[in-house]
Amino acid sequence: MQIKEMSKDEIRKLENLLKKNYGARIKFKDKIFKTSEEKIWLISKEALEFDFSKVRVNSAGLYFGKLKRNEKIQLSVEGAQLVGKKARKNIAIIDEENLKKFLQGFDFSAQKLIDCDINNFILIKYGEDFVGTGILRENYIENILPKARRIFLEVKKV
Repeated sequence: MQIKEMSKDEIRKLENLLKKNYGARIKFKDKIFKTSEEKIWLISKEALEFDFSKVRVNSAGLYFGKLKRNEKIQLSVEGAQLVGKKARKNIAIIDEENLKKFLQGFDFSAQKLIDCDINNFILIKYGEDFVGTGILRENYIENILPKARRIFLEVKKV
């Protein structure tokens, strides 16, 4: 897997993509890297100053999302949390019942949609928290939560 640091022009395009898709004005302060598979990783400048030669490292940074065709980006759960704070569109607000479906990996429906486009990636919001992303279809939201992140036991309210 090839990885390279994104240029200022590529970062500007990413910022514009987030503004277009989610209405979020974000200025990145971290170093941003892109793999040959179009996956985006954020790494703080302080972390890059660390001497990695003395430790064994499998990966570094935060997986932000993956660039898709047609100027779309599929955000990771952490990417959705970062972008969600400033997002103004493509947001689905869900209730507790649909949160359980989402966390278990099933398709679900939204209580409220905020300026959403059909067949586009949307941010999933429960209460004040952004919990991930999905794809808005005609009558439901397609769950794209990775299998490794799904919870199969009963979710209890804290």
